[in-house]
Amino acid sequence: MVSKQAIVETEITQNQSEVRQKSEAFETLAQNEGWVSETGGMAGLAHMLFGSDGKQQASSAQTYAEKVAASSGDPAEVYSAVADDATRAAATLGELDRLADTLLDNGNVARIDLISFESALVTAQKSYRNFAEATGLVETRGKDGLPAAEDALRKFARTIDGARASADLMAGAYADNGEADPLS
Repeated sequence: MVSKQAIVETEITQNQSEVRQKSEAFETLAQNEGWVSETGGMAGLAHMLFGSDGKQQASSAQTYAEKVAASSGDPAEVYSAVADDATRAAATLGELDRLADTLLDNGNVARIDLISFESALVTAQKSYRNFAEATGLVETRGKDGLPAAEDALRKFARTIDGARASADLMAGAYADNGEADPLS
């Protein structure tokens, strides 16, 4: 017979793992879709130290604005791409935020979950800035489709604000737990 405590602990661990997995999945999605560039930070350091082929560096160095051809593409198509990407990013971050809420309801926030969630939040903020930059670049050439892009950006900004509040609550819950194990 399995004790109730073991069942509860298993459920908490599963949720924590899910927060980490979804956080990493969000960051991977943002990089793969070109919402953020992986040239900075640790990836840039790794490229510098260990080298990489020029083709890989060139593709990762492309900005989001270049990806959607914000400076030269049809404004309606650029706005549509921004709106689609911002909507997808908001939906994915929203799912992650709901998982964080579940973890908070359980009251046992592990450091690694907090770090993973905050990292995904930073990626979301970078994505938002890149979407807004592309919108600003194309706006000088036309406004056909701008309202849909702006609406999607507003919704994404609200989702980011909600995730930021969750990150603050997670940090408070982690601090209240006085968790000593840095890897859990």
